[in-house]
Amino acid sequence: MPFDVKDILRQLDTGFAPDAGAPPWWQESWEDPEGFAAALVEAHAGKGVPPPKSRPGQQYDFFHDLVVRHVALERPAFRAYARVQGWQTVGYRALHDLAARRASEWAEQGVVPGAKVCLVHGVGQELLVSLLATLRLGGCFTLLPPLGPRAMATRLEALTPEFIAAEPHQLPLLRGHEKLLLKSRGGGAPGFTSHTYKPADVVGLLFSPLVDPPHTLVPLTAENAWKGALGDGMLTFGLAPGDMLAAPDFPVLQHQPALLFTTLLRGATYLHLELADLEHNPAPLLEHPLRALGVTPRLRDLLLRHRTGAMRNVLHWFRNPEEPYDAQAWRAWVKQCGLQAVPSSNVLIDAAAGGAVLVSSRGVNDPHADVHTDVFPVPGRRWTLKDPNVSGQGAPADVGVFTLLPDKGRPPGHVLLARIRSRYHYGGTMGFRHDGHAYPSKEVTSVLESGLPFLVGTSVVPVSTGGLASHSRFILLAFTGSEPAPPSSGQEIERRIEMMLGRDFLPDRIEFFPLFPHRKKGAVDDAWCATQFFTGALHRKATDPLFQALTALRGRLLERTGPSGEDGPPGTR
Repeated sequence: MPFDVKDILRQLDTGFAPDAGAPPWWQESWEDPEGFAAALVEAHAGKGVPPPKSRPGQQYDFFHDLVVRHVALERPAFRAYARVQGWQTVGYRALHDLAARRASEWAEQGVVPGAKVCLVHGVGQELLVSLLATLRLGGCFTLLPPLGPRAMATRLEALTPEFIAAEPHQLPLLRGHEKLLLKSRGGGAPGFTSHTYKPADVVGLLFSPLVDPPHTLVPLTAENAWKGALGDGMLTFGLAPGDMLAAPDFPVLQHQPALLFTTLLRGATYLHLELADLEHNPAPLLEHPLRALGVTPRLRDLLLRHRTGAMRNVLHWFRNPEEPYDAQAWRAWVKQCGLQAVPSSNVLIDAAAGGAVLVSSRGVNDPHADVHTDVFPVPGRRWTLKDPNVSGQGAPADVGVFTLLPDKGRPPGHVLLARIRSRYHYGGTMGFRHDGHAYPSKEVTSVLESGLPFLVGTSVVPVSTGGLASHSRFILLAFTGSEPAPPSSGQEIERRIEMMLGRDFLPDRIEFFPLFPHRKKGAVDDAWCATQFFTGALHRKATDPLFQALTALRGRLLERTGPSGEDGPPGTR
């Protein structure tokens, strides 16, 4: 099918009314993704820069297309702000030199095409240089920003990397894997061409928080990574060379390397700011013109608290539709920052799928609908709606599980998409999730099994808060046996979770019960805990004098005999 990319870009910049559904070209791109990608590549090539070496469906040279072709234009590739150092900038030329030298050093240490390289960096220059060095050598990267030691051990065990890139002070997090650490002294001399991946080659193995359990590895193919970056750069965000994109507070494991690839492929600049620095002073967010700004509820609330004025530097802002739909707070923020006439959109990104998978029009069609639930499957990808009964068949009604095709070998979809006439709406998730993320309940309860003597068992119970997108809260049930919880027990639990796993693993709430949980084969019976919690039985037992006396008696018996590891049927208790 012929695609007029100039007209498509004009439509996207103008915006279109979602009532009529996706424009004809958008719907045709679902049927002919190959032709659509070819049209985008031709328009992407541009003038004044070397053409991309990648050919959709044939070969992909990431290092050349992300860095080399932009070197001569002396543009900044990455800007980062830190409260002490201020702004730090690295250009495409410097990035090319740093990554090429690092690749030369790593090649001498044995990194070859297909080698699994784990990158233990947060978002910053070190991550970018190591990522590009891996791509130059044809390696298979995994992003693993520093977490607690228990979370790191679980993920490194699942990955079994061949090499690890990290900074020396992170060695305590790599216990048992220290010999895999790559050495980077900055003295390598680049002298070889970059690697070319085949379409089906796995360029990355990603720990996606959208997959249950979240320490599951998801392969990212070269084709999905490159095409996703191209489509997002041109269509989702409308980036041109020299533009800037920022997404403060967007979870790294869900959104990277997709946002970095998108920015670099278009010759644009990725702007990185930490939420903690913006909490101290949000002014740096206003210092550069932003072609696209990603806004989370936490960033929105921060700017509302600081009474940030007009954000004249923002040309388009976007939010993740899986985050809480608080229309009143969003509209208060839009009004305060003077963004009523600025295009906004919903963008759901899955880096393991190559980038955005659900997007909405980014035009300004209705000032009263600047925050909405409209989404469309991203242009240029085949997809379907599956039956929510998990049978694998197509959805018989107008609500189904959004599934990218081909789905063989891909984790099952989790997003419920509702079709109303020609419009599509984000309708929540299959099962309980935290802003779309699978909550690692087993990891959390595992780190609490030992180390806190006042606990005799824990279980995590998800609770739906209702609302348009069926958001969930995860409540940790903490059982303290025959003794009441100490005054500081809540802080001690949070401290242990944060120390061993990381802050993102904290539950939304902790409920204490001076009871013993039911067990099966030595493990806490989560189903029993959930039933007892939702029926109010735990609360009644915790406040009933007779049951508390029986609990105290049981505690004395367990002190003498030790736990048996298994209780009788729930009906007998």
